[in-house]
Amino acid sequence: MELRRTKNGSISRGEFADPELVQKFETLTRRSISLLSAFRSSGVHGLYEEMGDEEFLDFIDFLLFHMAQFGRQGTGVIKRLEDLLHDAGSEWTVGHRNNHISLEKRVAEGVSIGISEVIAHSGNAGELLAEAWNAAFGRSPDAEEAYEKAIKAVEAAGASIVTPNNKRATLGTMVRDMKAQKDWGLDLSAPHADVPVKMAEALWIGQESRHGGNGYRKPTQAEAEAAVMLAIPLVQWFSSSAISRRA
Repeated sequence: MELRRTKNGSISRGEFADPELVQKFETLTRRSISLLSAFRSSGVHGLYEEMGDEEFLDFIDFLLFHMAQFGRQGTGVIKRLEDLLHDAGSEWTVGHRNNHISLEKRVAEGVSIGISEVIAHSGNAGELLAEAWNAAFGRSPDAEEAYEKAIKAVEAAGASIVTPNNKRATLGTMVRDMKAQKDWGLDLSAPHADVPVKMAEALWIGQESRHGGNGYRKPTQAEAEAAVMLAIPLVQWFSSSAISRRA
């Protein structure tokens, strides 16, 4: 991220990144010890020495969020970072989700391409799915948020299709109605064409955190990731009308 603004406002490469961004990072993370001295004396290497691996990854994530201000040169930096992470075999990569750039856990390339396509072509459901993905696979994972947004994404994609007259529909009522009508499924000549209904039911039942009292339990990280992975095809199927009543 070796970019800095020149006096005339343009962007040039330099030995150091912008000190203002370092200060913003310190403020955002409420860091008790300033990084500016190490930054000014040793540049990015000094930051890494002071931060260590995990905080430095958080700093990279923070910088990616601000890359838009650097225009084309910022795009070049992002590409070089992607290549560096790939060549190093890092578990992290650069994600581009719903006009938001951040570090995220690396998944199979086909999955990454698939989620991008679903997000881009699913309207509000896609926006919710992007939030779910970031909460599950981003640098600051929130399993409960990821699971909740995964369900909301499916509701946004399918509620108006399954229960158009129910303005208070939930995934639970959607599953109930689809099971009662018994003819929802994919356009497949197979005995298990109703697999989306079973997937939606699994997604709904698995969210134990929606229960109050003694039934409350936050989802694990693995459960949240599974929930998001379940939501991806469900959102796509509802958005494309691939799932419907098969009379």
